[in-house]
Amino acid sequence: MYLAANSYSAQLAAIAPELVLLGVALLVLITDVWTKGKDGKLLANLSLAGLVLVGALLYKQTGAPETVLNMVQIDQFGRFFKLFTCASLIVVIIFVLNDRQQRLDDVGEYFFLLLSAGLGVFFMVSTTSLLLMMLGLELLSLCSYALAGFHKGNRSSAEASMKYVVFGGLSAGIMLYGISLLYGLTGTLDMIEMGRSEALAAQLSSSPVPVAVAVVLIIAGFAYKISAVPFHFWTPDVYEGAPTPVTTFLAVASKAAGFGALLRFLGAIFMTEGVHEVIAEYGKSIGGLLALIAAVTMTIGNLSALKQSSLKRMLAYSSIAHAGYVLIGAAAMTAAGFEAAMYYLAAYYFMNLGAFAVVLFFEGVTGSDKIENLRGMGPKYPLISIAMVALLVSLTGLPPTVGFYGKYLLFVEGVNAELIWLVMVAALNSVISLFYYFRIAKALFFEPGEDESPAALCNSAFTGLILLLSAGSIYFFIHPEMIQSWASASLDMLGG
Repeated sequence: MYLAANSYSAQLAAIAPELVLLGVALLVLITDVWTKGKDGKLLANLSLAGLVLVGALLYKQTGAPETVLNMVQIDQFGRFFKLFTCASLIVVIIFVLNDRQQRLDDVGEYFFLLLSAGLGVFFMVSTTSLLLMMLGLELLSLCSYALAGFHKGNRSSAEASMKYVVFGGLSAGIMLYGISLLYGLTGTLDMIEMGRSEALAAQLSSSPVPVAVAVVLIIAGFAYKISAVPFHFWTPDVYEGAPTPVTTFLAVASKAAGFGALLRFLGAIFMTEGVHEVIAEYGKSIGGLLALIAAVTMTIGNLSALKQSSLKRMLAYSSIAHAGYVLIGAAAMTAAGFEAAMYYLAAYYFMNLGAFAVVLFFEGVTGSDKIENLRGMGPKYPLISIAMVALLVSLTGLPPTVGFYGKYLLFVEGVNAELIWLVMVAALNSVISLFYYFRIAKALFFEPGEDESPAALCNSAFTGLILLLSAGSIYFFIHPEMIQSWASASLDMLGG
């Protein structure tokens, strides 16, 4: 009994970051009740301190992959996305503190929901069990629904939340049906065991249709989470109606989590050691489906962004297009392709967080997220505006930015996987994106503003954060090896 208890304690120690994050979320909720919702800054500081502690625990996790409690996979792949989520949440909470449209009383649920969503991400990206992955996805989704409608008195926020719930419920049902089909075919919910399943191999040899139906339904669930066509309809309305910090979380951390879970799903079933040859071969067909989704997603995203007048809606369609770019790496169905996808997600972190920080800043200045309201703002706020231009260059994929190097890696792996047509579509879409990204730069510096009043004082710390994110998008172009080696080391999940 002592040995069993000792073993159980050791397994709990392995998921210390998850337990600490849960504890911090509960502490924030209890403190909110204790202070009667009157000390938002205290709750924010507790959340930030907790996330820093969780990040430190994750950073110390090293060693060979291990399975904990028969469901949680402790490996460098999961650690990559967990650290990604921690860093995103820290920045998002700083956004909340600098959101001029958000009062800092009665916001305890705001921080509790953000931390709980992060906990959902942690379990979602670090399991080979489809059951736990689905539970993590639902925890993330439920928190996201509440966050999207956090401004209850705002009609657009309430509408965004309702649309999010409807589309989210539909996609969850579709995904669960696909999971049930795979379970029926293999008799297990563990993805690695599915890839080694004699029953699944026999089914593919006799008739691949049932497997195709199951996998397509599961991919449809992932497509909703990453805003891939045709499950992207919720994205522009939710991004526009939700509070800007929440939009940032959905565009960066939530989307990255969706990709993390998708890559683990594909890798565990079709690419790990010991997978049946017929199952690995079938994975190439899945890659072809992902390539088609990628092409349609990036094209619709970019073309739709051309006519937007709202910055948040434009960035929503931009995020749809970027989901298409990342899918190039997934469609390659190779370790190098996955590495390129993970590098681009890290690049996307700097690009999108910085862009939404600028949106939040100008929302506070003008009271609106309309592009036309940015006219003449460049000379008034030169540092912020120059940083925005640098971020737009990175989002477009031009040198000398991390966005350029990320696309270069994806294009190389696309060519290596004989997806030259997809690379050409992506290159054409990058040209299209120039038109709507640089419309913002034109408004900032080359169009006269109607308001001739002097510029308002800037929060120096928030300005520094924007400049840091902008500088990061250039620094990691010059020194890409740090992120690249990290992404490469994080593919240990393909070792089975």
